Amino acid sequence: MNTPITDTNPFKRDADGKIPNLTAIANLCRADPRKAILLCKEAGEKLDAWFPMNPK
Repeated sequence: MNTPITDTNPFKRDADGKIPNLTAIANLCRADPRKAILLCKEAGEKLDAWFPMNPK
């Protein structure tokens, strides 16, 4: 079962500093990679941690 993509930023951490829904991030990355990168930047996350540059 896939988690639907919502308008909230899945990269934003909760009060404990944890990512609340990794499934939402994975689904967003598959459905709209450009939007995922923009939301990652907006949340202040390091892009290299979420989108490693793989030369393959």
